[in-house]
Formats: sequence, structure tokens, C-alpha cells
Amino acid sequence: MNSLIAEAFFPLFAFHFSLYFVPLHALWRIVMEKKKHALRKLLEAVEKELLHKPDKKTLDRLSLLAGFQDWESFQETLHGELGGETIYGGHGRKKETPKA
Repeated sequence: MNSLIAEAFFPLFAFHFSLYFVPLHALWRIVMEKKKHALRKLLEAVEKELLHKPDKKTLDRLSLLAGFQDWESFQETLHGELGGETIYGGHGRKKETPKA
């Protein structure tokens, strides 16, 4: 009679054991997948933040630090007909010596 009870009970016991006691490698895989997913989301957020263009208010404030009224006047001065090199004195250019 004991063998009949054991035969009937063992499959049920094995099923419940597998529900509560997951192998360590399976737990490790689950944890690593979650960490990998979280890291991927973090990197996507950082890339999105680094690659976006600053808003107009930020650009205007930066141009004020450079001595201009707004971003448009800074861009116009830098990329206009005269160009940045002429306005800022052409730093880095070699001075031409007069030939005799």
C-alpha cells in the first residue's frame, strides 16, 4: 500500500518542487536578462539626451556669454559674409611678411 501512495504522490511532489525550487542557473539567466534590459534602456535614454539639440532659450543664453544678443545674430556673424575668422582676428593664421 505504501508503494501505491508513493507512486501517486511523487509526480505531484516533483511538480510542486519544480515550482518553488528553480535551478540556480535559471535564476541567474533571469536576473542577467533583467539587468541587460535595464542597461539597454539606460543607454538609450543617455543617447537620446546627448544627441538632442538644445532649445532656443539655452542657445540664446550661450550666445549672451559670447557677447551677442541672441543665437541668430551669433550664427549670422559666425557664418555671414565676413566669417568668424575676420571678426575674431584670424587667430591661428600666419601673418604674411611683405616681400622686398
